[in-house]
Amino acid sequence: MRRVRKPSATSAVSAISAVALLAVLPGAAVAAGPPAGPDAAAPRQHGPAGHGARAANAPQDYAEAACEGPPPEEGDVYTRPPTTSPHSTPPKTSQKGTAPQGSTPPQQAKGAAPKRPAKKPASRRALPHKWPRGVPGRDEAVRMLDDLTVRPFNGKGYDHRLFTGSSCWVQHGVDRCTTRQIALRFHSVTPVKLDGPCKVVGGEWHSEYDGRTMADPLHLDVDHVVPLRNAWGSGASAWSFEERREFANDLVASPQLIVVSTWSNRAKGDKGPDQWLPKGAECTYSRAWIGVKDYYRLSVTRAEKDKLRQVLDTCPL
Repeated sequence: MRRVRKPSATSAVSAISAVALLAVLPGAAVAAGPPAGPDAAAPRQHGPAGHGARAANAPQDYAEAACEGPPPEEGDVYTRPPTTSPHSTPPKTSQKGTAPQGSTPPQQAKGAAPKRPAKKPASRRALPHKWPRGVPGRDEAVRMLDDLTVRPFNGKGYDHRLFTGSSCWVQHGVDRCTTRQIALRFHSVTPVKLDGPCKVVGGEWHSEYDGRTMADPLHLDVDHVVPLRNAWGSGASAWSFEERREFANDLVASPQLIVVSTWSNRAKGDKGPDQWLPKGAECTYSRAWIGVKDYYRLSVTRAEKDKLRQVLDTCPL
């Protein structure tokens, strides 16, 4: 079983993260400064109905969801249609061999050669799964779940800036690439296209939350598997700002950051697994959730633990 721990001080954090980060970018991390408090100036937000405006169906902490998406200077995901790769499966318009309702099937002319059945389209390339590193196996997840403390959720006093400071993501290396930009590079299944040293403008991603194949980073979110609000109410309220910032930018220590489609991430919002699970990926998502909570010694609610146990009972060994 992996050792569990509370996040360490910033000096220890740098030692843990540097090995993976330096493989991509040279230099040490440049962190955002802590907020003066919940009333400090919020980072520039973007979203539907004008930048900074909260949609009616937005998650409870829309500012966190906005941070997980593309920054304003790169574009607004809500102003353009989805872009998919050439390998995406087109939507089905009707059942195979079924004529539209109210239409008459065409009659074959006498003496005409019988029509050959249409060729089946070639099978499309399946993209490999790209879950974060460190997702525990089923048996390990069961043991971790048994060890998690059950405690009522308490979100009083939460503000996403208590995790992020005045900017959404930490910047790394001499090029000052953000955690989001590094995550996009890690999770693309093909080499990414860059505009400059950091800005990702192309690649190919498999969104594990809804099965979409994505080619445009403007339609991708870097999701916190355990949302910041959930972490706050599960024990992170007792951490220092530096410890919370480490949690919000965790690329290597636990399976906390994953690249998914914007639409699936907004559907998730800041819900726990007892309220939302990605269809078709319930097992891996639940194991990742447990891995994060185990690593950071976060508590679970009774409903949360029961749902996770229910999912694990159906997962393959």
